[in-house]
Amino acid sequence: MGLFDFLKRDRLPSDPVDRIKHRWENHSNGLINDKKCASIDSSAAKFSTIGFETWFLGLEQRLGQSLGRRLAHAALEHQEYFLNNLDVKSPSGRSPDSWFENTIDWQTRGLGRYRKLEDRDEVRLLVEHPASAPICSGLLTAAWEKATSSRHRFVWSQNTQDGLIVTLNLDDKELPIPSKQKPIWPISEVSYGDSDLSEETWEDLRVESKGIWSIMNERKMILHRDLMLRFEEFCLPYISKIESGRQDLVWPLEDNQRSLWWTAAADSMRKSQFDSGLHILVSTPEDWVGIARRHLAMNGLGGVQSVEATDSHGGVEIVLSGVFHPALSGGILLACWERAHGRRGKLKCSFNSGAVHIFLSSSVDIAN
Repeated sequence: MGLFDFLKRDRLPSDPVDRIKHRWENHSNGLINDKKCASIDSSAAKFSTIGFETWFLGLEQRLGQSLGRRLAHAALEHQEYFLNNLDVKSPSGRSPDSWFENTIDWQTRGLGRYRKLEDRDEVRLLVEHPASAPICSGLLTAAWEKATSSRHRFVWSQNTQDGLIVTLNLDDKELPIPSKQKPIWPISEVSYGDSDLSEETWEDLRVESKGIWSIMNERKMILHRDLMLRFEEFCLPYISKIESGRQDLVWPLEDNQRSLWWTAAADSMRKSQFDSGLHILVSTPEDWVGIARRHLAMNGLGGVQSVEATDSHGGVEIVLSGVFHPALSGGILLACWERAHGRRGKLKCSFNSGAVHIFLSSSVDIAN
């Protein structure tokens, strides 16, 4: 090792494509790890921006509530927690042009790019090509608060798909420092980098401009599990029932409000994936390993440890080696099952022997 090799290890690649590949690493348990987040929950997942918006609107419809503010505040709390706990240079000063590391963070997450429009009685920031209006608003507000060491109220407006204006005003409200979020399902502690999966995942990566990148001509963004967990927690106090969609998904949860959120989230994901026109072929239970690799692991949503048939009509028990969130991963697997078998399916989830088990089968009993 050369005398100055330790300096080269921390140097970011100059090419935007290489920066993205350098930051996000596919692991053997089907999750994507953020190399910047070794000291906290580094799990993240890759979403189509259109697919995420479709899922989010479906979640709002099923819960009968507007959830934009909750998603934005979850993003703000998430970013504040990360900036407080990661060994990275935080934004500083009132000029976003100088927030180099935060700008790279946005570029490698695929969120868009930002700049300041006005800094007088109120502050107005512009996000160009935002991946998600609520998420970008919350993340940018957290960065501004960190840079100025002061709390702000914020609102956002989006007249076109390409432009989002975030307006901030000083706020003297005292808010608690965000605490660590921990998944309530079993977490696989054993994993390692999967170079073959990483190569396949990023094979068709195209960076179109700063903050915008796509795979197979579909714009993508990266979201951390920490953000999703906070969003879930922000929603729970207001949930009383499911207004539409399926209500027969089974979860190993004692909290009824959380069970309702998981059901709505899974069903919205199932519908979104089913309507996307998936082509799924299943001849043996082992085919589910490849299905999960393509539709879960390549996006950081989980991997399969084992599969076993539970009946002679396509029923399977899938044991996941890792899972981003059981509701999202389960919803995708249910969509795949329904596409493969051409009929309505049902899902039951359990936590056994330190792993998440997903049971998929026909929603009605079929005579042998």
